[in-house]
Amino acid sequence: MSLSRRGLLAAIPAVALAGCGAERPLRVAVVWSGDELRRFLDVVKEYGRPVSVYSAGDNIAALLRGPAEEVIPDAAVIPRLGLLFDPVVQRRIRPWTGGHEQPAFWRGLVTPYGGREELGAWFKIAHKSLVWHRAGEFAEPPADLDTWRPARGTLAIGAADGWTLSDWFENVLLARAPEVYNGLFPPSGEPGNPAWWGVARTEEALELLATIWREAFDRDQGRRALTMQFHDSVLDVFVYRTADLVAAPDFALPVIDRYAGKGVAGHFRFPRWRDNPPPLVVGGDVAVAMRDGRADAIEFVNWLTRPRRPGERDALTQWIGDGGFLTPFTLPSNALLRGPAEELNDAVNGHYDLSDRLIGSLEGGDGRGLWRVLTELFSDVVVGQVDPAKAANDAREKLVAGGREGSS
Repeated sequence: MSLSRRGLLAAIPAVALAGCGAERPLRVAVVWSGDELRRFLDVVKEYGRPVSVYSAGDNIAALLRGPAEEVIPDAAVIPRLGLLFDPVVQRRIRPWTGGHEQPAFWRGLVTPYGGREELGAWFKIAHKSLVWHRAGEFAEPPADLDTWRPARGTLAIGAADGWTLSDWFENVLLARAPEVYNGLFPPSGEPGNPAWWGVARTEEALELLATIWREAFDRDQGRRALTMQFHDSVLDVFVYRTADLVAAPDFALPVIDRYAGKGVAGHFRFPRWRDNPPPLVVGGDVAVAMRDGRADAIEFVNWLTRPRRPGERDALTQWIGDGGFLTPFTLPSNALLRGPAEELNDAVNGHYDLSDRLIGSLEGGDGRGLWRVLTELFSDVVVGQVDPAKAANDAREKLVAGGREGSS
């Protein structure tokens, strides 16, 4: 039985309340849990009016798509750009009328093709084309994806979290066949064409990815990777030292600092393919106000996403300073993250996370969509020892079928 939004909001306790008095709190839906949720609650506590934060987790899509007569949040922080443009969700979003201007690249991502109104404002952004290693152990990072093959036992992957596999695929696809990435989701914002899933270059990228995984893991290592979550893959490199490399976004740094100490990490950009530019896959969370919510939700979104003044100290700047949080406006003091943050702000050759843009049958989520296809690809070539070329062909056929269903 499906859960209505009224039932969902009733089932999830209000995990934070800022302000006081008889005024009904502003309802804000997010996906975070754990440390990220705690950090967000610290930020919200500084807002001058009552706010209730609901952690909807993976149910946020159902929450925002549910029946119109049910309760909806006043505002939401949406983690997937595709959900922002979902036909049902987009109609329910109140266009953003902010008091600050977003950088052109990020502004374009939240503006519907052919339109002028931005749907929301970026709260958090992420650099997803980094490979982390222990400091001082990689003086010369790999120069070319054509020749880079991590030796067996040197690579960690938290394959139990499907997004880690999709990050790998997106970087390989963008490096190896940027025209396919651009065909699926053009940088200029016009509608993409799912037929690009079926071209030979997509299969070539999948085969390259399968070959890298096949050479980096034996069967037992692959089985372990399939049960390992993202945080554990980071610990494998920096605490247990059972691996040397982990491809991970900028928000790996707080995990490293907490469990292994500060100053122990280094990183390099995901390698380029021959003469192509190095891939730059980006992600992020967009704050939006809902049409049927309170009108002052826009004020909350503006307050939440506003650029901080030089020297301003609040819970958000503290979060930025501690690492693991990047915005389009504020450069972190941490030297390891300053370079990635500058690349995100400039976003030359940047492309938003492919799996987070998908709508329909390929929409991401553990055990479904693109994530499921890539989990099966990893399992086939590493645990099942299927030939990479055959596994890549099988994966491409699944993507073609999923893309066809999503466009019908």
